[in-house]
Amino acid sequence: MEDKEFQQKFEEWKEKFRRTSFLISRIPEQTKTELMQWFKKDFCDDYGMGLKWLWDHYKGTLPNQNEEVNTKIDILADEVAKLKEQLAKLTQEPKAEKVIEAADGTKYRKGLKR
Repeated sequence: MEDKEFQQKFEEWKEKFRRTSFLISRIPEQTKTELMQWFKKDFCDDYGMGLKWLWDHYKGTLPNQNEEVNTKIDILADEVAKLKEQLAKLTQEPKAEKVIEAADGTKYRKGLKR
């Protein structure tokens, strides 16, 4: 009886292994070395999860690594443009004058700062 159970479990394992195993050949040695180092560092030697990450990234499920940086650069560029515009307005704006009239009717002009 145990032999049948063992054989059945073994067959299930073989089928699962066939469906999930993946053999890659003809990969340049340098690329293989770099991939294996990356899998070890970022995925604890889990090649399957590293491959899944690459696939998700390729499909667009994961955002582009530079997307966040590019967004921040765009925001900063907009802020700099607004600051330049405000600075230009401040330097080109004529100062408003206020006319003060004394009790004897004499008028005095006084520049106001904004």
